[in-house]
Amino acid sequence: MIRKTLLLGLLVLVALAAAAPALVGFYLEREFDDVIARFERPGLTRVVSSDFERGWFSSQARLRLELDDALCETRPCAGVMLDTTVHHGPIPFGAPVDPDAGFRPSLGVAVTRMDPAALWPRLVFDPALAPLRIVTRVGFEGSARSTLRIEGNSVDISRERRLAHVDSAPVTARATVPLGAGAIEAGVDAPQFRIVGENGGQLAWRALEARLGQPEQSGNATRAGGVLRAESLRIADGLGLSALLQSLSWQWQPLPATQERVSGRLDGRISRAVINNGEYGPLMLGAEVRDIDPDAWRALFDQLGLLRDVETGALDPDARATLYGETLPALLSGAPRIDIQRLVLTTPQGEVRASLRIDAPEQMREARLLADVISQLDVDFQARLPAGLARDLTVQVMLASGRSPYDIEESDIDAALAELVAENLIESVDEGAAYRLRLTIESGRLTLNGRNQIGWQAMVDQFEAARERL
Repeated sequence: MIRKTLLLGLLVLVALAAAAPALVGFYLEREFDDVIARFERPGLTRVVSSDFERGWFSSQARLRLELDDALCETRPCAGVMLDTTVHHGPIPFGAPVDPDAGFRPSLGVAVTRMDPAALWPRLVFDPALAPLRIVTRVGFEGSARSTLRIEGNSVDISRERRLAHVDSAPVTARATVPLGAGAIEAGVDAPQFRIVGENGGQLAWRALEARLGQPEQSGNATRAGGVLRAESLRIADGLGLSALLQSLSWQWQPLPATQERVSGRLDGRISRAVINNGEYGPLMLGAEVRDIDPDAWRALFDQLGLLRDVETGALDPDARATLYGETLPALLSGAPRIDIQRLVLTTPQGEVRASLRIDAPEQMREARLLADVISQLDVDFQARLPAGLARDLTVQVMLASGRSPYDIEESDIDAALAELVAENLIESVDEGAAYRLRLTIESGRLTLNGRNQIGWQAMVDQFEAARERL
């Protein structure tokens, strides 16, 4: 009797072991569409096609991902095909072993292959880029964890002629995607990268680290944010303009927002910046945005690109009318807020400080000119410049007005700044060591440096007249 019971129990276990992979296959197929939907990012990426073929011990999944139309210069948009073999658990036979954790039972292990060159179909890479292999493990807790390692490489990039050369150290990337609700967490570590163009332009960084959706505890709630850090970032255009940024640290923290709008806080710091041999820094920024419509922001950038003719540079009056009458009112409706609480930059002449707060109404009235838009906002702007930098800017204005650099004396600069102070266009502070500008608009009432102004256009005319006299 005992032998029969043991034999029956063993048969049941064998049957469960044989049936379990099929049940896991049913579960993964049911969750497939929800996971695919996570790859849809309006304005960034879109899923063109997807397919899931369920098997007993393994399944095949295919997904084509393309850049959104907004990022496409020519059609068809660049995209990539992801071919995935899913090994069913709870013991996924044939699946690769996790090098970090060894053997670990899971609902399934997916091995995805993709050709990175497909993202740049018009370019030729020499040597050819190796196919990427992404391993994703679906745990019993209901989340998928993916890992990717790109080996270091030295590659020439061409299109009819040689365009650039790339050197990179190994790159590692990890992502966690909840199968149910929850934010995607992702991270990339790229220790060293450099791309040098044939015309001398280059982009290079060291110790780049990016984290997206990293949870942070705030009170009783956990919200997901993002972090970007780098030891250094170098940019050059090949025409003599260059910038070196050191010790970058930027953090984005989402805040509660209404539906389909974005709220968040951005904090950033750059310890040192060398721009065309001029040394600056540190730079510190602290800002918040509330209830911003991301689609309206994209429309704003698109409209700004239409303002001037590409060949002649002439201003398009129709595009400007659309910007003031449609694009800006659409962006500013819904009572959004932009609050740059702190902007501090240390320069060779001293410290620059600025702050800006913009509160928009729930509904914008019809606008035809930029002044019509600004008059409906509540604005508080303050800026403080060291005297040395104010003098440099004054010289630049004089040169732009047609003055010869040989005709500009120190006394001319003193007289120009004194005139701006006398007309209350700027304020002298700290016993002449700095200059300050304060602009506020509240309920349609405009003040400049504490004095009431007739209107926006009258104030602009004052600055224009002062510029012409310099």
